[in-house]
Amino acid sequence: MSLRYSQEILNGPVIATFLRLGVPLLIVRIIQDLYLLVDMFWLSRYNQFIMATPRQVMPSYMMFTAFINSFCSANLALLTQYIGAGMYDNVLNTFRKMITISVLGGLASGSLFFTLSPYLFTYFVGTPPEILADVIGYARVMAFDIIVLSINVSLATLLQSLGDTRTTALSQITGSIINLMLDPIFINGLGYLPAMGAVGAAIATLLSKFASIFMMIFRISQQYSWIKIRFSKNVDVEYLAISLRIATPLLIMGVSNSLAFNLQNRLINTFGVIVTTAVSLGFILFDLANTSLWGLTEGIAIMVGQNLGAGNIDRSKTIARKTALFIFSSVVVSSILIYLVKDYIASVFITGQGVNLEHIEKVYNEFSSFISFTIWTLAFFALTFSSMSVGRGSGRTFMPTVINIIRLWGLRVGLGYLLSLVLRWGTLGIYIAFALSNVIGGILSISWVIKGSWAKPIIKPEPKRLSYSYARTQ
Repeated sequence: MSLRYSQEILNGPVIATFLRLGVPLLIVRIIQDLYLLVDMFWLSRYNQFIMATPRQVMPSYMMFTAFINSFCSANLALLTQYIGAGMYDNVLNTFRKMITISVLGGLASGSLFFTLSPYLFTYFVGTPPEILADVIGYARVMAFDIIVLSINVSLATLLQSLGDTRTTALSQITGSIINLMLDPIFINGLGYLPAMGAVGAAIATLLSKFASIFMMIFRISQQYSWIKIRFSKNVDVEYLAISLRIATPLLIMGVSNSLAFNLQNRLINTFGVIVTTAVSLGFILFDLANTSLWGLTEGIAIMVGQNLGAGNIDRSKTIARKTALFIFSSVVVSSILIYLVKDYIASVFITGQGVNLEHIEKVYNEFSSFISFTIWTLAFFALTFSSMSVGRGSGRTFMPTVINIIRLWGLRVGLGYLLSLVLRWGTLGIYIAFALSNVIGGILSISWVIKGSWAKPIIKPEPKRLSYSYARTQ
């Protein structure tokens, strides 16, 4: 392993290093956004309303992947701090334990999601009947995706903790490009392969992840020969205790977010498939505006974690403040740009395939209302997401979890139900609650980051040394 990455993270200029880490992942996000656009494009041409299928499934998918993501996030804090402290044997042992627990969790979660999907979307989410069968079919394929995801995320976490975000980026870009190529084939059919609609989109997503995994394994074997990818037979209690202590708030947040998003979907679905489709289209624009947010914030966790492990407390605080401001400004600019071209983007996806023109006009009007009320608040959501990355890097995940629960349950869901159903403001009440949840959550989050109570390492440092297994590779 090259020490160049760590030296830059520990001593280099903050924003330049942040961009060096984040830009590869930003490119990944751009490619993934392109995939989502193509996915929605082909689905809208198969049937206008089926375009909403992925947005119906994703909150539940998030719930069943919450353990994998939270457990690997907890280990990102451990791995980055071990690297910052020069404890390389601990890096190898921690990775093997992480991938073992992650894959076991993926097998259990995927099995549950496959079994419960029909009941979940029929009774809990209240998916409109026009797209219910497609949603269940899509979800059942994504249940297998959860198992593959457990390996994908474990490998990506290891590489990111080393500061090697380029390999992660290349692997995800390759997977997304393959997904782009497979989408029209599996959605609309080709030759003897029948058109499969939403189920075909899910199959394309599943297959693309295998390419990403292969690339990461190859890179690790070539560039980090001291890392042997194996499962661990001895997952000790001390490791589980510290991992679960960090992961539990993230798990609670992940499950809580998923339940809140499902209830948000249920509230939206109450107003029918037209509103469901319009809001799904609106989230396409949100994803585009938030591209810098999703792509760059991984660098925050890496930089904060390694600097805390190295004892650079003041530098960790500076990183957190400067990167949060940079992300906030980026999302302000991107939100303005996306709003200016919203009509052009909408025209690509509002095709009218399979539905009458009257319904299409209603979809556009609802979409325009949703975007006008909410897109201006995305920069505040960026502050919330930045604080989550600070929490992941520092291992102090409790307060970001509390803030996120307040943001989603108290404001977006609670206030949304009150305004839209109790006070009978309709969809306008949903959109107002959505906007307020972003603004208030962002203010609370940046206040916590500035306070700096999170800036304490969670590992027990040892004198910096190179282990025999590491030194032998040099």
